[in-house]
Amino acid sequence: MCFNSSMSLSMPNPMFARSIALASALACTTAANAATRTIPFDFSHHAIGLNVSVKGKPLYVLLDTGVDPSVIDLGRAKALGLPMQNGQGGEASGEGNGSAHVFPATIKALAIDGQAWGDVDALAMDMAGLSKSYGKPLDGVLGYSFLVGKTVVIDYPASTVAFYKGSHPVAAAMKQCKLHYATPLVFAGADDRIPVLPDFRFGESKAKISLDTGSNRGVSLFPEGLELKGVRAALVHTGKVEGAGARGGFTSDRSQLDLALGVGDFTLPAGREVVTLPDQSKPGIAANLGNPTFADMKVKLVIDYPAKKLAMFGDCGK
Repeated sequence: MCFNSSMSLSMPNPMFARSIALASALACTTAANAATRTIPFDFSHHAIGLNVSVKGKPLYVLLDTGVDPSVIDLGRAKALGLPMQNGQGGEASGEGNGSAHVFPATIKALAIDGQAWGDVDALAMDMAGLSKSYGKPLDGVLGYSFLVGKTVVIDYPASTVAFYKGSHPVAAAMKQCKLHYATPLVFAGADDRIPVLPDFRFGESKAKISLDTGSNRGVSLFPEGLELKGVRAALVHTGKVEGAGARGGFTSDRSQLDLALGVGDFTLPAGREVVTLPDQSKPGIAANLGNPTFADMKVKLVIDYPAKKLAMFGDCGK
């Protein structure tokens, strides 16, 4: 999860992620109705902000394909009396130069727009720094432990999201769309549940990128992305950008990338702003793509976790 000011929260400690995600597969797939409402989201900070309730109390959270498991603010978890394993804490991983403690927890009785989704496994952490960089108080993040077992449809042009229990034939409703892209749903690694697009274009080069709906940075280049043919030569440095992540603050270079970008039928012209993260290497991954990229492509993004499918649709008419 990455925010520009810029703030970034990557996945918490994988030691907890494996066990929590497996447990939540049962919790999340048995609690929800098969149908769902179309829910508007707040895109004012270029992230997918949702008004939800936990144990009947209103919270503001982000939807993030780049976090496993979900996250709840430590203070909010205590105030709500949510179950936490205080004796089994660990260190968060991700961007930043400091450290942050996390504790296994459970988000109880989650509801979105009045629809109940049951309990969601999470990690509790102090989100004050992340809230400050985001520009609005954050109570939590819904990540893989919520999304597993569901189909999620993010309509960037309409700023709406829909969730379906199990696999859902969304593609049938997108036949009128003129732009299409589809790929099997695969992840960045055994302990990394962020979706990967295997053939994203940087000029004439193609590479794997991670798809991060928690990010309000359009393109973040990792070391492997900098080594793609033509990329370094196409970077025009424009300054520095300050950031804050799960482990504190950091600084990265901001540049203009004079290469066209795209995937499938979707293309964006050269000249997009990118940040470079030479110290945040992810083996086999060239870059992390966030919400501004998909919003500019005017994408309807469909991630079917049970069927392991990912698709994008565009130019769908009215």
